[in-house]
Order: sequence, then structure tokens, then C-alpha cells
Amino acid sequence: MQGLPYLKAVFHETLRLYPQVPRNLKEVVEDDVLPDGTIVYKGDSVGFSTYAMGRNRSVWGEDAEVFCPERWLVDEEDVVKQAHISSPAADTSPLNTGGNLKGVSPFGKFKMENQFKFNSFNANPRLCLGQTFATLQALVTTCMMLQKFDFKLVPGQPVAEPKAAASLPMLNPLMTFTTRKQPHHH
Repeated sequence: MQGLPYLKAVFHETLRLYPQVPRNLKEVVEDDVLPDGTIVYKGDSVGFSTYAMGRNRSVWGEDAEVFCPERWLVDEEDVVKQAHISSPAADTSPLNTGGNLKGVSPFGKFKMENQFKFNSFNANPRLCLGQTFATLQALVTTCMMLQKFDFKLVPGQPVAEPKAAASLPMLNPLMTFTTRKQPHHH
């Protein structure tokens, strides 16, 4: 899963704004103090909204409510600089590589956020055991669908919005015109 940085960015940005589990409830196992100074006691319940946290401007910036996959990508110039630092003898200048390093996407490099900032898969001891598999499955399925089909939104649909539920289904279906791509003949 080292390639496809933009696809990974789209996947994570989608989960940031539309997490599958929008709210969580945890039970305190021993007395503790939360980072903001709130004291919690053993047996208390602590709830948090992954949905709201993904839109929190103090965490994600002023554009927190905007779908922006690029927030997950490190600038390609940083990737080029890092390649020169880690392998100064290699001639990997953009001029000698057709403007791109071998194996480096023109979109840049995917950068995973801290699991407490991006917690769509929970965090620490409660981190989802299936996170890697779920991510791989989503990326492979998306690649296969995009290779075989073209999608065009049906005009006049309402803006996509979630329906309140334990998981986060859409209030209205996302209607598309889907056509099979024609095979390329060489």
C-alpha cells in the first residue's frame, strides 16, 4: 500500500468528514484527568463525536468543513529534498527524471495523521484491528471500479448529508449514471 497517495488521501479525507461511527462512548476504568483538566472517575462514561472532531477548526484549520484530500499529502518538493538528504550520491534531480522521481507521485506523498487527531478507527488500545484490511479493501475496490466504470452524478440532487444513526448512512441516495468503460485495444 505504498503507492496511490491521492487515493489514500481521498479515502482518509472522506472518513474524516464522514466517519462510519460518528459517536463513541467509553467507560473510565480508573480515575484520571483529561488533557483539558476535566477529572473523570472510574465507572464514568465519556462520549465524543468523531463527526464533530473531524470538523473542528482548532484541530484541522479554518477549512475543516471543506473536503480537501491535499491536506493528507506532503509536498513533492519535500519528498525530492528528502531523497537528496537520504541518498546524496543518487542523481535524482527533477531535471534528470523527467520532472519526477521514480516511484514518487506528482501528487506528493501520503502522510498519515496522529491517531488521536484522525480517530475514525479509534486510537491506542482501542485502535481498530481491521484498519489496515478495511483501508486496503476500500482502495482496491475503488481502483477496480474506476478502472472499469465511468461515473457521472445525476443533476439536481440535494447536497449529500448524513442521516443520524449508529453508523453514518446518507440521508438520500447518491444517484449516478454509471457506464462500463470500453476496453483499450492495442
